[in-house]
Amino acid sequence: SWMWFCIMIGSLIATVMNGPLADAGKPQISIFVSAALQAITCVFYLFNWYGEKKNRVLRSEDALFILEETRKERERLGLEGVNNGTAGAQHGGAAKGKRSPQRSHSDEDVEGAVRDALNDGQRDNGELVQDVYDDAYDDGEEVAEGEVYYGKPPVPCLFGLFEANTEVISKNWKIFVYSVVMTCAVIAMLCANILADTLGLLVACVVVSTICCAASFWALPLVIAKANVFAYLDKAVSIRVSGPLNAFYLNTYGCPGNLPNFTYTFYNTVAGVINTIVGMITVTLFNFLFAKHGYRLTFIVTTIMQVMGGVFDIIMVKRWNLYIGIPDHAMYIWGYTVVGELVYMLALMPPVVLLSRLCPRGSESVVYALMAGFASLGQTTAASLGAILLEYGLPVFKTQDDGSRCNYDNLPLLLFLCNMCTPLLAIPLSIILLPKARICDDIDIDGKVVRQAVDKQVAAAPLPSSDSDAVMNAEPLHGNKADEREAARGEAVQGKRAGASEK
Repeated sequence: SWMWFCIMIGSLIATVMNGPLADAGKPQISIFVSAALQAITCVFYLFNWYGEKKNRVLRSEDALFILEETRKERERLGLEGVNNGTAGAQHGGAAKGKRSPQRSHSDEDVEGAVRDALNDGQRDNGELVQDVYDDAYDDGEEVAEGEVYYGKPPVPCLFGLFEANTEVISKNWKIFVYSVVMTCAVIAMLCANILADTLGLLVACVVVSTICCAASFWALPLVIAKANVFAYLDKAVSIRVSGPLNAFYLNTYGCPGNLPNFTYTFYNTVAGVINTIVGMITVTLFNFLFAKHGYRLTFIVTTIMQVMGGVFDIIMVKRWNLYIGIPDHAMYIWGYTVVGELVYMLALMPPVVLLSRLCPRGSESVVYALMAGFASLGQTTAASLGAILLEYGLPVFKTQDDGSRCNYDNLPLLLFLCNMCTPLLAIPLSIILLPKARICDDIDIDGKVVRQAVDKQVAAAPLPSSDSDAVMNAEPLHGNKADEREAARGEAVQGKRAGASEK
């Protein structure tokens, strides 16, 4: 939630500036201010003021994390004693089909210190690894390759400016290819919007959507791919027709009649500030309202709320608000700015939370960037579909024979289709593509709920091998872990039978 607060604060600053600058006829100033602020953020990256660790340190932490988690898992299953962590962790890694980290003599102290810290709860393992590596670099020593890395060490590039995880790329080559496909898709849509006519834009939308969705199922695990495609389709079916609506509210073409005639200061700044404040409140309320509900139910409820919120624009376009005595400014503030933003943020949060929880360890940033980028491509597709609908289906503010552009008779029907009908198509998609889990649950890449609290309690109290009841009551596992549990349970039962026969 705090990330969304920071984003909305930046949006608040932008909205305060944009309205008055647009009314003054100098909107380009906001572009220069934005460029300057983005240049300032580069300083934080160049000097690493936010304290990001070196890539090799993070890789070492991942290796030690895997060792420790494997040791705890085997202790929980009663396959080894508490004091036999190292050998058991390495053996457990082999049981999972994973290679144990390569080690040299100089790394034994590092790994031992980190393991002691994990067992004693004295310090964070990342800080210990960071200290050891920092001391080595300060003394002018090179850290030997393959020390505590889970596989191959990172490769330094551009004189050490950054490091590339070649092993991660080789193991996740499908994701790498998918990122290339996504980049090409974005470039293709950009070129189509600039160069192609409306029919060409339609063809580009269909081709890009098909290729990207198919590539998603090819490159990503099934659960992640389904969530990725859902995020894209959810944005794509919410067809965007903001251009004609803005022209109506601002009376861009100077049309006669009783139009709202909002100023940019009110439309962008006043409404934008209220919009941002409502968004901040909504992000906070979301955790209290939907945190313990399932993704499917939450999305269905928020989608219906969003569809109902779309009626306010239709009321204003039809001018029904004036018939019941509500001024345009009050209707817009209450309808679009308050209710509209409230339901929009409530509908936005479930896919965002789901995408963040599905990212696999070791490639979180890459997978999340791809999924978020694909969702943004869905917004571009929605805008393109809106342009196609305006061109071939329901033209609004189109140039007439007399040169005027004041015909907006089709705008209410257009808003009804785009704001209240097509978003409902995402409801059956949510039942098919979203996992059956609560928003507060942690989900693995197979779509199964991970009960971390139970895991920690069981791992904190290692099980004796003869306690078959405790083994049977442990958390359900899958794959090799389930095989290990069955073996432990069989050994325990055999031990009890042998004891009974001796008696």
